[in-house]
Amino acid sequence: MSARFSTWIRIGGRIERSKIEPLLKAIREASVSLEWGDACFEPKDADELLEAKESEWLRLCDDQASWGEFPELEAACRKLGLGYVRHTEAALDCDAERVDFRHGMKKPLVRVGSNVNIDVTFVPSDALREVISHLEGRQTDKALRALRKLCREVPELPPFEVV
Repeated sequence: MSARFSTWIRIGGRIERSKIEPLLKAIREASVSLEWGDACFEPKDADELLEAKESEWLRLCDDQASWGEFPELEAACRKLGLGYVRHTEAALDCDAERVDFRHGMKKPLVRVGSNVNIDVTFVPSDALREVISHLEGRQTDKALRALRKLCREVPELPPFEVV
């Protein structure tokens, strides 16, 4: 039996109307909703996706997502070149998680996140101690490389568009 977590995903990027079917299928199979506790969202066409947008993005949620992930939906987004942010709330002995993917990335960036502020991610203190050690040893280049690895820049999620 899998652990269940409250999870949402915000999808952005451009997709051609003629290539929308794999995304529609992945959304239907993920059993996600537009709002917490609502019925499953089962879009049949691109227009239903556009109507469902929240602000600039397509936001979907599940308060009982298996392991706090949407594996097939996330894979479909990557294959279609769509970016996303997934946030999984902390529960039991698991930290909150923030996952970012943007078109052009080799793989999603997974970080420990906050349950309170979805834009906040955390850095392990051991990694910071390593940076401090490099700085104290006047190894600035090593310290900067370590910091850049810990604090990767992720471009803003583009609006969801069907063209």
